[in-house]
Amino acid sequence: MGNKEEAQNWLWAEDKEEEEEAREWLWAEDYSDLSYAPAVGSKRRARTKRVLEFQGWGSKQLIEFLESIGRDTSTQISRYDVAEILEQYIQVNNLQHPKKKKKRVVCDERLHSLFGKKTLSRIQIYDMLEAHYAENREEWDTDFFSSSDEEQQRKSLVPEKKSYQKRKIEEGSPKSCFASVIPENIKLVYLKKTLVQKLLKEPDTFEAKLVGSFVRIKSDPLDHYQKNSHMLVQVQGLKKTSGTDDILLQVSNFIRDVRISMLSDDDFSEEECKDLHQRVKDELLKRPTVVELEEKARILHEDVTKHWLEAESALLQRRIDQANEKGWRKELYEYLEKKQLLETPAEQSRLLDEIPEVVADDLELEPSPSEPSDNLQEANNGSLTSKPQGPLDWLQ
Repeated sequence: MGNKEEAQNWLWAEDKEEEEEAREWLWAEDYSDLSYAPAVGSKRRARTKRVLEFQGWGSKQLIEFLESIGRDTSTQISRYDVAEILEQYIQVNNLQHPKKKKKRVVCDERLHSLFGKKTLSRIQIYDMLEAHYAENREEWDTDFFSSSDEEQQRKSLVPEKKSYQKRKIEEGSPKSCFASVIPENIKLVYLKKTLVQKLLKEPDTFEAKLVGSFVRIKSDPLDHYQKNSHMLVQVQGLKKTSGTDDILLQVSNFIRDVRISMLSDDDFSEEECKDLHQRVKDELLKRPTVVELEEKARILHEDVTKHWLEAESALLQRRIDQANEKGWRKELYEYLEKKQLLETPAEQSRLLDEIPEVVADDLELEPSPSEPSDNLQEANNGSLTSKPQGPLDWLQ
């Protein structure tokens, strides 16, 4: 136990020393140009928003960068592959920080145009690329590029299960029998493409698990009212194509049947969930009840949890390999610790034994017919009297 604490203290002291050196170097570089210098008495440079323009699947900045180094952008390049391309570009052009080669990058003109920074932490590159993909643009605030390196590095150290902030529910407010169409509820019955492909191997239970769940597909490009690149749809039925064993999904609010290969393998955005809520509100989709959603969530809970555990473990292993290769000792320790925790039977049992809870929608109360409305009360207080107070009032 003593050795572990000693090692942690040593790593902390070393990282603090490196952080101070990096700050001194950044201060000297950032303000070498007087146009970037802060006003007298200010402690930091003013933050400016950076707006991204999109060309097809990626931002204009990302597309221009890839094309400038001879990459074909006619089809989408995955974020993981782009991160690898950037690592190669940094190595070839010798853009490593002169003192912290393993941790920081000095941006040349191309990288500055892409990220809007003079320097950046190498561990941030993969996470910063997310904002450059059109399918993610609704989830990001463009202020991401002007936030501090320390804050972004803390966010990118350990990947966590995608979670959505809980809505505050007023205590004592009456609840409806219908489920609220919010991310917390939809994620309980949301299936990614790789999970659907896995469920397909069990034909006896495939239909029962899939029908009633939600999947994510690309929006119809001819639908000018659809502002999101993808949309959430509910699986309403299955059918086989004639002469083959291919299974097509019949989904809500979509004219054509959907192949499994057309499904998305990414998380849905909050804007896509708001779009789903609007379709339910417009009665274009049946409003789900709490009982129906809870029943479907319990059927899918084990499959969804096991799929997340596998994906999270694989992601952590990639980051472990990257940290090991780059010599990021502190990050390597944190990734290993989190991966070991997820692989323990106790933690897996805890996650699998959790009972899915569905948030009910608030009940919309209607005014009681026995109580006068505000308009009627105003009329009674006005010049016109709608009802006499007694038999003698007619004589007054």
